[in-house]
Amino acid sequence: MLLLAGLCALFFFYRLGAMALIGPDEPRYAQVAREMLARRDPITPTIGGQPWLEKPALAYWLMALSMRIFGVSEFAARFPSAFLATLLAFLIYGVGRRVHSPLYGVFAACCFIVNPMSFGFARGATTDMPLSATLAAGLCLSFLALQEAIPSKRSWLFSGACFCFGLAVLAKGLIGIFFPVVIVSSYLLFRRCAAILNGLGLARGSLILLLVCASWYGPMLARHGWTFVDEFFLQHHIERYVTERFRHPGPIYYYLPVLLVGAFPWTPLLISACVRLFTERRRRDQKGSRRFVEDQALEHLVTFAALWTIWPLLFFSFSQSKLPGYVLPIFPAAAFLAAREILYLWREGADRIARIGMLLLPPFVSAITTLALFYAEKELDAFDPVKHALLWGGLGGGLLGLGLALAARYRALLVFLLLLCAASVPSVLTTFQPLIEKKESFRDLAEIALREFQPGERLIGYGWFHHSLTFYTNARSIYDEHGRVRVLFSPNELVEVARRFGSVLVVAKRSHVRQLRESPQYEGELIAEKGEHSLLRVKPLK
Repeated sequence: MLLLAGLCALFFFYRLGAMALIGPDEPRYAQVAREMLARRDPITPTIGGQPWLEKPALAYWLMALSMRIFGVSEFAARFPSAFLATLLAFLIYGVGRRVHSPLYGVFAACCFIVNPMSFGFARGATTDMPLSATLAAGLCLSFLALQEAIPSKRSWLFSGACFCFGLAVLAKGLIGIFFPVVIVSSYLLFRRCAAILNGLGLARGSLILLLVCASWYGPMLARHGWTFVDEFFLQHHIERYVTERFRHPGPIYYYLPVLLVGAFPWTPLLISACVRLFTERRRRDQKGSRRFVEDQALEHLVTFAALWTIWPLLFFSFSQSKLPGYVLPIFPAAAFLAAREILYLWREGADRIARIGMLLLPPFVSAITTLALFYAEKELDAFDPVKHALLWGGLGGGLLGLGLALAARYRALLVFLLLLCAASVPSVLTTFQPLIEKKESFRDLAEIALREFQPGERLIGYGWFHHSLTFYTNARSIYDEHGRVRVLFSPNELVEVARRFGSVLVVAKRSHVRQLRESPQYEGELIAEKGEHSLLRVKPLK
């Protein structure tokens, strides 16, 4: 328990609030939560006072509660994701312990904690980790319910699962119930035990699910009616899946590299676990022995985890909108699969499949580390001595790991790999967080705008706008009826808005500054510059 708590503290909470909110999503979601808290309205999400109907309310509720406790900050916005990831890690441990042993539970939890997807999304103020945590909790409870022999316990476990599925629907929408239905149904068909549904308490579970969902969807339908149905369900469920309207296209194999890199450093073990699942015949011990019961329960969990991995991967592969976070819910299942392989190595030695996986592990770690660092050099335009040290550390660690693998010191290799990943976290965060913030956030420009604002002024984007400005200026821009910031593209539009407010602050690319300052229709005063972007004050000429 202390080991898992320490790993969660390091991977999920260390320097959690050190970096500004980045990208389009973190600032917008944090701003929605801030406005919910300020307006004391937990039903309608808004940005700049305008309804924002793209996502359900669970993530906003959690962020608003966190802001109420810790104050409005980056840490408060990200705390719910980190906290839910920690709870999920301990839930994975508990399920592994109940199904097989404490050792398997620790392995599964470590595989979940120590991978880039969990590490990254546990540190993001987005809806991805709330969905993943609630969906995974429901699926874990569903599996335990299907394995439970006592009807009353089975029914209560399934009721808890339905409560979690309701939260998943509140976290991101209908996939919170779609995936449980297809995963559990396919598992029952695979095991040919559909009769067990009779003892689950489907009616009570369904009622719990509906009540949890109705806590937000009911008031939203009552307030916004067809507008909510059209934007939330038709546009952001159906159109997002079947069209490229939201500009996140990708090939059908898009999520294969996401899975392979996202499961780092356990990917070779995940592959060997999948190979074992489909090729190895189940060992038959004397029926009725404790070992047979333990192995049987673990095999059932591995089968369930495999279906849990396959269905979301297939479903989102055919979507016309693709983002890495969409498949975050499969990584708890991948942790169960990889941990089964670690348990096999730890307790029973290595067969040919396991030996191949362990021999591939060190080169894979070195290769991904090298590629990641050179990708960072390209994207972040920096490669200082710390990154050189990380590069040589990854290569050196890979060579040492390969030596351990060749010597069949598999336990030592697994412990070394875990320690290597843990030791790299402080260096990675202190090195790359400032570079990512410099590229992906405009907090410093927003802080200048806050100091320069005059009464009644708004911050206008001219040809460009970054959503971090939304949070760091507390949405002092112009938003349409859908909560989208208004961006201007012509001097005439700018004059119209400037006359409406008397004067406005404008963020624009440097290529537009000369045009803005030389227009005869208004006066443009340059206030500040950041890289290729500038902040100006525009006043209409009388």
